[in-house]
Amino acid sequence: MSRAYRIKVSQSQQRVVKAKDHVSTQLELLAILPPEQMADLLARALEEQGFERCGDQLSREQDGVIIVVDATTGTVSVHSEDERLVTVKDELDGYANTPNGSGAVSAREQLEKELNKKLDQQTKSHEDALQTEVTDRLAGILGDVRKELDQVVNRVTAEALKRKAAQLGQIKELTEDPQTGSMTIVLEV
Repeated sequence: MSRAYRIKVSQSQQRVVKAKDHVSTQLELLAILPPEQMADLLARALEEQGFERCGDQLSREQDGVIIVVDATTGTVSVHSEDERLVTVKDELDGYANTPNGSGAVSAREQLEKELNKKLDQQTKSHEDALQTEVTDRLAGILGDVRKELDQVVNRVTAEALKRKAAQLGQIKELTEDPQTGSMTIVLEV
């Protein structure tokens, strides 16, 4: 009668899990002035909001989220990413006909394969949780950024309208309501 020998395999590993998410959109900026002038107005307005300029790109980091605006095209990209070191560990038991030898080695190898699959699943679970966290962070900031960029676009549009009106004639009266964003320009042409 053969005897079964118990084999126990355990592993503990540290792994780095990474997650990232992004969204892009387009600013709805009216072409009131030539493109280069509109881009300059947009860039200046964004700099007033704390964006740093690097050529035509303006960027700012807010709570781990990077916001990049291309002043010439009006493209807005919002990126969020994170990485975390996680420890995954587990153990499995199995049986072999001999305590040593090919049967034990084969059983141990099979247990190690199964254990690696379980550790990969644990890592995937940590990765999914981090992905959810990163996406939630992006979504949370996106609303504030959208509102802020809408205000920037309104200011840029107002400034462009003032400059265009000055080019068309002499401004006799200019009234702005910051609450509603409305503006009235009376020109003498």
